[in-house]
Amino acid sequence: MKDKTKIILIYVSVGVLSVVLISLFMWIGAQRNAQAEQSEAKRNAIVIEDVVKPLTQLDKQLTEDLKGVNQDGEEVSLFDLKGKAVVFAQFYSRCNMCLGHNKTIMQQLHNDLKDNPNVHFVTVTLDPDFDSPEKLAEAAKVWGADSDSWWMLNVSKEQLTKYCREQLWYIDYADNEDKTGAADAITHDMGIAVIDPDSKLRAKVNLYELKSSGQDELYEAKKSQLLEVVDIASGKGE
Repeated sequence: MKDKTKIILIYVSVGVLSVVLISLFMWIGAQRNAQAEQSEAKRNAIVIEDVVKPLTQLDKQLTEDLKGVNQDGEEVSLFDLKGKAVVFAQFYSRCNMCLGHNKTIMQQLHNDLKDNPNVHFVTVTLDPDFDSPEKLAEAAKVWGADSDSWWMLNVSKEQLTKYCREQLWYIDYADNEDKTGAADAITHDMGIAVIDPDSKLRAKVNLYELKSSGQDELYEAKKSQLLEVVDIASGKGE
């Protein structure tokens, strides 16, 4: 065999071997990616299932009323809403977290439930000295909170702290030691509670944490579960 022919055969062999090795590596990579995606999907499915289960487990009877003044300057109370499902949350009008994701979350929930006359929203300010009924009226316009279906309440700090801790299992809110201004002056529980028509606490979930951390799939799962709890509590899901 001539030297030239040998060289050509060597180059051809190397080329074929390279193609085979590249194809093999690509196939192995594709298999690993497919397995990783399947494993991730299974983990997500398990996590989602585990996360949404607890939302229907609460059955705590509220033994005390919460009284305050709404954005229209009317004296009202939670027990005035007996017979309706109540979606409850804490906020204050200057809070950057409240004006960001939590405002969007509450607006989305309200929009999803707006056609159900047996549901009422209640957001209570943690800054009653600043959030007068007049300030709450301004905030209500920004949030789209009409008092017919959504109260923004001014309640005394002493009453609200005790009530939320003992009746609704909220973590006590407090002054933020690392605050930079009014927008982050108060640290507070971002949970959303569902109270049924018989004044029982049925669910409490922190959608803000999921929304702000980009856990969109878990956020949608918990949001759907929360809406289901509200529908059932209001009688719509029966």
